[in-house]
Amino acid sequence: MKGDIHDIGKNIVSVMLANHGFDVIDLGKNVDNQEIIKVAEERQAEIIGLSALMTTTMIHMPQIIDTIKERGLNCKVIVGGAAVTEQYAREIGAHGYAEDAVEAVRVAKELVGL
Repeated sequence: MKGDIHDIGKNIVSVMLANHGFDVIDLGKNVDNQEIIKVAEERQAEIIGLSALMTTTMIHMPQIIDTIKERGLNCKVIVGGAAVTEQYAREIGAHGYAEDAVEAVRVAKELVGL
């Protein structure tokens, strides 16, 4: 997420998803909302994974979800990270929540019908 410079959890989730056959596009840390949307559009992403360790960066999650809806993109959003709760995921309209990397794989598989 924009402003979040922590990426250990994101890196673990990326590796786990790749190990389970997902084509992962890892944009790194501190990524602008519009860059996330741009790459998702260009690559026709089925899922966007958003992670926030800091509460100050969580505000970007609903902004990205709203932009996806506004543009009519056909992709799902999974959120997670130390600052994120399942309740927050529901409140912002995320399609899934993952507490850890194992759960992220399970949720991603469910969202794409595997």
